[in-house]
Amino acid sequence: MWNKNKLTRKQKIDFIQLLGDLLVNGFSLQQALAFFINANLFSHVILEVLQQDLQQGKSLAKSFSVLQYSNDQILQIELAESHGDLAQTLLGIAQQMRLVQRQQENFIKAISYPLLLLVFLIVLLLGMRFFLLPQLLASGMLQADSFSVQLIHAVPVIGLILIILLLLLMMAWRSWGKSQNYLMRFSLLTRIPFVGRLFSNYYSAYFALEWGKLFQQGLELQQIIECLLVIEGRSLMQELAADLKNRLAQGKTLAEELNRYPFLTKEFSRIVFQGEARGNLGKELLTYSQFVWQRFFNQLEFLCSWLQPLIFLLVALLIVSLYLTMLLPLTNLEGIL
Repeated sequence: MWNKNKLTRKQKIDFIQLLGDLLVNGFSLQQALAFFINANLFSHVILEVLQQDLQQGKSLAKSFSVLQYSNDQILQIELAESHGDLAQTLLGIAQQMRLVQRQQENFIKAISYPLLLLVFLIVLLLGMRFFLLPQLLASGMLQADSFSVQLIHAVPVIGLILIILLLLLMMAWRSWGKSQNYLMRFSLLTRIPFVGRLFSNYYSAYFALEWGKLFQQGLELQQIIECLLVIEGRSLMQELAADLKNRLAQGKTLAEELNRYPFLTKEFSRIVFQGEARGNLGKELLTYSQFVWQRFFNQLEFLCSWLQPLIFLLVALLIVSLYLTMLLPLTNLEGIL
């Protein structure tokens, strides 16, 4: 039933945004879902199942997991249901989803045209390799050991090898990741050049936001850890809470221990230390979260702005190579090379 009536990406953003707006304006969850049904905004099947789940006492977070929201978003909703501020959490998730969608659209725009050129050139090289080259060799216009022939032979093979290596690497990572915990996996991801900084900023902003809200609501550190440990399912935040619980029991401070995790930025522990000293840790974490979110999306925009020129450069090199391949036999430059 759910597979035939799942929400699109845009509908997911609209759904969580409108639900947050209605809760801010005094609607209950049941009233909000009834409003969606009467207004015919989303699939009736989905809304009716959500209503039944809530009537049976199921949490909103569990219903959202069926709607295929991400694990990070589900965790935010679970925490909000436990300690309030659900409406603002939903609105915050909607804002994050819109920002991510905008960056994905920019990414697709940046790489679509050069990728089409790249695919065209690869098809052209394959056509030369299997159709034009045999005729030229048979006519005697080209020698089998010439630079032109070797280039046409090598480019498709190198491309195929790179694709196979990439697929094998992805399969090996997924297989290895199933046997490792989240702490190990994300610690390794953050060590990847360029991409690692994105992971570090994303999860630092995410942790600062969620912990900041909990500290703002007057919870102590031990209460936050216990709250995270009782949440169903596995997540990076839950494993971090379990690891911190063991280490803090040995008398170590939170700021010292946070410095051990590579998926958190270096200044994260300093913000925690400063917030604890001043007694306004929740406020400082929330402020820091806004700063790092902005930095995260600025880095995405920067990568997109450089990605297109790099791909164009690769395409240009292939064009020049192809040009030389076709002209070298005619200008007798192979002997010079």
